[in-house]
Amino acid sequence: MKDSKVTLTNSRFGKYGWSMILYAFVCYYFWAAFGTDGLNVYPEAFSVAYGWDYNVLLGFATPAGLISVIGGVLFGNLVMKYQVRKIGSISMIITGILYILFGFVNTPIMYFICLTAFTLVSQAFGLVCTATLMANWFPKKKGIALGWATMGAPVCTATFVTILSLLIAAKGLAFSFAVCGAILIVIGFIAIFWVKDFPEQVGAYPDNMVTERSADASEEMLKAEENYKSPFTVKVLLKDKDFWCITLGFGFLWMVTVGIVSQFVSRMMSVGYDQATALQYLTIASVVGVFGSYFWGWLDQKVGTKLATIIYSASYIVALLFMILQLGPITTYIAIVFTGLGIGGLLNLMPSLVISVYGRYDFAAVNRFVSPAAAFIMKFAFIIMAVALAASGGDYTIPYIVFIGIDVVGAILIILVTNKCKGKTDEE
Repeated sequence: MKDSKVTLTNSRFGKYGWSMILYAFVCYYFWAAFGTDGLNVYPEAFSVAYGWDYNVLLGFATPAGLISVIGGVLFGNLVMKYQVRKIGSISMIITGILYILFGFVNTPIMYFICLTAFTLVSQAFGLVCTATLMANWFPKKKGIALGWATMGAPVCTATFVTILSLLIAAKGLAFSFAVCGAILIVIGFIAIFWVKDFPEQVGAYPDNMVTERSADASEEMLKAEENYKSPFTVKVLLKDKDFWCITLGFGFLWMVTVGIVSQFVSRMMSVGYDQATALQYLTIASVVGVFGSYFWGWLDQKVGTKLATIIYSASYIVALLFMILQLGPITTYIAIVFTGLGIGGLLNLMPSLVISVYGRYDFAAVNRFVSPAAAFIMKFAFIIMAVALAASGGDYTIPYIVFIGIDVVGAILIILVTNKCKGKTDEE
């Protein structure tokens, strides 16, 4: 069966393939909900409930986020040994338990410990397992599959803060966190029986594309997948140009994404919009991000992951330029659209490029370092934004110009990545 652009851009994943995409969607939703979007609620909710210092609670987010990056490396290694189903399910259950406990913390230190713990553990199902599962199931249709799966993150941004805020207002902290944590625990138990690491385990084929070779050698391929030992060790990766270009390139592009989104409401308010309107604009951007997830996946399949990523970086330069201009409603709406498109792109394109360069057999060995390292680089967006805003006296022009420079550097690094797959493929 010869591949074609039409074949690789359709959404014919098969029933079980769609099931795995749905699982990844749920993983992305709860990862974004607990560790990222929930940060819009936690500091105020706990400061109101217990009288704790809001700024102290807000400040805990940065060290908690940096420490949680360790989880990416730790769980990346565990996935290589125990596979997605076990690590994904167990990490969901543990995260759910920790989230329930979060509703009962009674000191700021316990708040920090619990926040750090569930943010760290959620890295397993939220970043490591989802990307590895998509690589195992859809090595060629990875872009479009990730396009559907990563919709979970912007859907979360558009819904979770409102849901959690209403729950807390109606039922209090303990009940609200218990409900959310319990839902994740239930999903974790279901995933033990639901998730399959490889399509061959349920009589399916990678990309839901039956070839003469795959039909004749399904059992042989499954054994090869389960017993494969990747040659991409730490020592090899440290000397690999593509590893560094992908890691640093996406780390910088992720930094730009966070730099824009984290200060989006503040920027809108600085040019005259009230808080309610600014929040409404962010919600609109998040909804655009849902469509953006599919768009970047589709573009990935049409023009290739590398070119799609370069176009992605260019789109954020446009977003930043219009965020600087803010000449009126038209420029605001353009900034909202391009910001939203970017929200839905990075979680898709980063694992997709790793698959393109290293293939599905070696994906887990490489991604266990790429995702955590890129996430670590991304965390410095907050420091850069704070320093630049202080230097400019609160004017957003300087920090946005800085982020344009970072974006350009990220794009250049992606351009230097090879266009060839140098990992093991099914054709070998």
